Amino acid sequence: MSTLTRFKTVSAFAVFLFSANGSAFTIESANPTHYFYTPTAYLNSEFDMVGSLREASFTLPHKLQGHTSIVDNVGRICFGARYGIMSTLSVGAGLAWSFSTFPWGGHGIHHEFEPRFGTFLCWGPVIEDHFEMSLTPHMQVGSRFSMGSDVGMMITPSNYWSIIGEFGFSFDFYDMEPYINTVWGARVHPPQIPFLSFDGGLDFVESRPEYFAQSRHAFRPFIDAIFTMKTMR
Repeated sequence: MSTLTRFKTVSAFAVFLFSANGSAFTIESANPTHYFYTPTAYLNSEFDMVGSLREASFTLPHKLQGHTSIVDNVGRICFGARYGIMSTLSVGAGLAWSFSTFPWGGHGIHHEFEPRFGTFLCWGPVIEDHFEMSLTPHMQVGSRFSMGSDVGMMITPSNYWSIIGEFGFSFDFYDMEPYINTVWGARVHPPQIPFLSFDGGLDFVESRPEYFAQSRHAFRPFIDAIFTMKTMR
């Protein structure tokens, strides 16, 4: 199944849920625990689930959250778990790789590289209703060794939408090269359907700094559809 087909399937499922919400039952929404590629410092409550191309997660008791990404990765990990140390601090570990990417590029540990073990620490210095931020130092160990840090932030001027911005830096000790990436866009979250959000933006594919201002082809669209749900009330 192609990535585009997966996205259409997620959208169709969302439409079905919206119809079901109006006629048969009520879905109580949870929160996405990622911005675009950067995790939030906080986790969801127990038994909350999130489903999207970049975050499929389920929160277990004792502040543990399982996570996988169908496309790209969050926290540079495509399969693993996170533990919530406190509401502003969490730690994650797992497979640093990408199961799949969109045809026009990838993020973090690209699909063509060998999988590695990855870990990150996510700290939220500011978490408020209209603005939040996370700082995520990370490390990947395997056939290559790399480390760096990502910054994610979200400004919410309205109940209907938020602005999301991210900037990341990584240094690969195998080829002794630095890499940077940035992505900016918006998340639409209509109050009428609080369990659905839609992301869109412009992503600069992770590259060496000298290519940042030179290559028009390094920019790609960012899209996602997010479904959240509290499975127990």
